[in-house]
Amino acid sequence: MSASVKWPPYLLSVLRIAIGLLFFQHGAEKLWGFAGGRVDYNFATMHGFAGPLEVVGGALIILGLFTRTTAFILCGEMAVAYFTRWAPRGFWPINNGGEEAVIFCFVYLWLVTAGPGPWSLDALFGKKTGGREDLVAGPSAEPAIVKNR
Repeated sequence: MSASVKWPPYLLSVLRIAIGLLFFQHGAEKLWGFAGGRVDYNFATMHGFAGPLEVVGGALIILGLFTRTTAFILCGEMAVAYFTRWAPRGFWPINNGGEEAVIFCFVYLWLVTAGPGPWSLDALFGKKTGGREDLVAGPSAEPAIVKNR
């Protein structure tokens, strides 16, 4: 196995962990005022509801637990956030301030299809229960037939 085939699944895990840590911070600022953020306990508002969703979702993404389902939910949250908060300010994300929402949305959409990578609880539990690693860890450049030898 060449180095170019070996590293992409692990870099997927690194990206997933980094994105989860960033997202967790967004929730922590809403819930606990992390880094000078605005605390919002009015869970009936979108901003207030986003805090717990981002804390729990960010933690699950970091751990790589229920990754595809969590990423799907968070992708939807970011799409709603973009179109309700940022898009009314103008068409281009660079002008309306919505770049983070767009990036998060598309990274989460990608994680829905790519999966968590090998450094995840999903992959660990998949191995213990006899699940196929290539289904849990996402696609790789190596054919599945080689993995099953």
